[in-house]
Amino acid sequence: MNRLLIPIIIGSVLFGALAVPKVILGLSYFEEAGWVYSKPVFVRILIDFLFAWVVAIVVWLQLERRPWITTLAFCFSTLLVTAFWISAFKNAPRGFRQNMAFMYEYIDANPLRALPKVPQDIVERAEPRPVRPAPSAVQENEPEPVVGPEKQVEQTFYAVLRALKKYESSTVLALADQNTWSYFSDLKNLALTADREVIEKLKAIDRFQVLALRHIKNREELAEITEEGLFRQAVLQGWFFVGDKPEVRIDFIDIMPGGNEAMADIIVNSIIPDERLEFIREKGLWKMNLLQLLPRQEEKILMTLHQKGQSEEEFFWNFLQQETGREPSPDIWEPIITNPEQG
Repeated sequence: MNRLLIPIIIGSVLFGALAVPKVILGLSYFEEAGWVYSKPVFVRILIDFLFAWVVAIVVWLQLERRPWITTLAFCFSTLLVTAFWISAFKNAPRGFRQNMAFMYEYIDANPLRALPKVPQDIVERAEPRPVRPAPSAVQENEPEPVVGPEKQVEQTFYAVLRALKKYESSTVLALADQNTWSYFSDLKNLALTADREVIEKLKAIDRFQVLALRHIKNREELAEITEEGLFRQAVLQGWFFVGDKPEVRIDFIDIMPGGNEAMADIIVNSIIPDERLEFIREKGLWKMNLLQLLPRQEEKILMTLHQKGQSEEEFFWNFLQQETGREPSPDIWEPIITNPEQG
């Protein structure tokens, strides 16, 4: 009987190690959708355990109680049943994908599915069906279903996403929040009045935009341009970078207390949230803070700068010269208007 301890110990350790992601999968289903969805996962783990031990015991009895062969049989059967979990991992809920993100470097995840707390078929079986009145001759106009705030936030995000990819500036401007508009007002003021000390303290993307405005436009053009004109120009030039591929989606929308602000995950080409976006309801319409997309454009600029082995100023100068055909003036660092009242 002591010889049986070898397959028991080694087999249990292997099975326990391989069962960890399966248990996490079951707990993720329980947290997001309830026991109805998690129960099959735990039942399947138990069946796998019994199957592995049945195979091991049969080998033990048939092959003259050889412990190492029995251990190999248990390990092989454990690995065999684990291989059939690949599909379950591909369709795992959001919580599991975040906790076990490293797994998805080796397997491709399927799109996330919405998991209701209680399956609809169970609700229909548990509750008596109401008696439907006979249809009347005159059908009344039924009111349109009310769309919840989460759905409205989702609609705003995808409308902005489509508009950015098609460079439809009017749609983007209409769905941008006040923070985004204020950014372009501040950008214009910086282009007119900021000196070198102020400009050098800006973020790289903001510094580049201020210098580009001074290089491209003269004093009169810059003083006359409106925040709307700057904003529209930014959309047409692709400032707001979302992703290179179409697999961009919004997930896990949180409506903040008060009901007028929301936060949501943006997921680009992966299963892990890339950014946390802000939305705010202004005059009954959910609008998006586009400024959180600017760091992505800044990352692209800095990456290009690093690949070319250039300093930031050298890169900016070469880019501006290439775009306009003329070299930036040394006065580009100097404010166009020294006294704000001049503007």
